[in-house]
Amino acid sequence: MIGVGLALPDTTFTTEYSAFLLELGFTEAEAVDTIAELEQTGVPVFVLLTGLGLVLGGTLFALAALGEELGWRGLLLTELAPLGFWKLSLLTGVVWGIWHTPLIFLGLQFPDEPVVGIATMTVATVALSPIYTYLTVRAQSVLAATFFHGSFILGVFTSVFLLNGSELVISSFGVVGIVAALFGIVACMVHDRLLADEQITTSGPLSPWSRTEA
Repeated sequence: MIGVGLALPDTTFTTEYSAFLLELGFTEAEAVDTIAELEQTGVPVFVLLTGLGLVLGGTLFALAALGEELGWRGLLLTELAPLGFWKLSLLTGVVWGIWHTPLIFLGLQFPDEPVVGIATMTVATVALSPIYTYLTVRAQSVLAATFFHGSFILGVFTSVFLLNGSELVISSFGVVGIVAALFGIVACMVHDRLLADEQITTSGPLSPWSRTEA
């Protein structure tokens, strides 16, 4: 996502990490003091923040994501499996995006442009959905999507490193997240078509919890 962001016009890499802390609700003094304390460790702040995100992604964030994934990649995946990989991913992505509507109106992700944010969020979840579907079916476990979901929350740290002025661009559910998801879909398809023993990215019905398609 950071790479995609840097390829976009008017988006630059920033080391002004205190701005991110201000967005989290820190006072200016607290943000400055926190960054100063991190710098005193001798480890680059970039490494510390990334490491923190990865650790939280596999633990606390994954636990928070489990409830969602039991619904999207548990119940919906099972019920929509007869539709095939692409249709079930599309429908799941739409439901997943619309589910965030109340949260976006409350200020999640796009506090300045909630209406456009709802549409952007839904496009992002539709783009991400095939990746989550692919991981779940390949692993035969909702936990695969759960850990990926938790780690994806690390995407919030893109706003630490990217400076653009619009969350619609640099958010993990904005332009950079959507474009990065398209690359992820291509990676899944390459693996499915060239490396996997059997293909699942087809229009045929899926048996997500077994190795053989129905």
